[in-house]
Amino acid sequence: MASYCPKCNYKLSLIDMSPECPVCGVNLLYYNMEETLSKEADKAEYQHAKFQPKLDRLKSGNIGSPLAVARLVIMFLPLLVVLVPFGKVSVTFPFYHKEVTLQIISLINNFFNDFDFNYYLSMAKAPGELGGIFTVLLASLLCYALALVFMLINLINQFMIAAKKGIARSLTIAFLGLASEIGFLVCFWICCNKLGAFVPDVFSGSFVLGGVCYPLSFLLEIIINFVYKKHGPPVKYTDVSQLLIPYEQRDHSKEKIQDVVISNKE
Repeated sequence: MASYCPKCNYKLSLIDMSPECPVCGVNLLYYNMEETLSKEADKAEYQHAKFQPKLDRLKSGNIGSPLAVARLVIMFLPLLVVLVPFGKVSVTFPFYHKEVTLQIISLINNFFNDFDFNYYLSMAKAPGELGGIFTVLLASLLCYALALVFMLINLINQFMIAAKKGIARSLTIAFLGLASEIGFLVCFWICCNKLGAFVPDVFSGSFVLGGVCYPLSFLLEIIINFVYKKHGPPVKYTDVSQLLIPYEQRDHSKEKIQDVVISNKE
């Protein structure tokens, strides 16, 4: 396809195979290459300068101080705690006894292999005390699922913790997670007691260590967030203002990029 010489605007034809313009002799491949590269470099530096504050906030909120590192570790606690068993149930029939330790892996296995939501929903609609027991059971499972969702959301929010309202979001998520955990444990305890009283010689259930650790992990998150909000260091921003200016217009006496401290208190 024919094009034009970038210098003399001569229309090139298909037979003009030489890299030089047949009229003015300029090299068609490298003409004005320095200016083109300079514009591309300016564009790349501008994008870097726009992204740098986000990177500074990410580093400050996660590894910018010992308090930030401690907070980052505590943010992962709820996800580690769910691996700890929270309860134990046993079922006894003539010539049959089974005891199950409850934790997230066993719940997931049961959910994908044996859980029939329609069956539990129909049982929850059953009249009398049995319907109430299954209603509480479904409520406990819902609270447990919500707590897992809030754990994951809090980890995502961790990458924006030094941004405006980052701590406020983290506190809100932690409070919602704590409420979900408490709701789950209360419903589980009620369900075990009611079902144990309904069939006293068949079913029994109780809490184990994880039953206490679950809400404590969110409580630690809330405490460390309050401490970080009050005593966390300000964000240390990198001065990249020179990169926002085209290269030929810069003050080259300030080419050394320096760090500046800007308070990010909410």
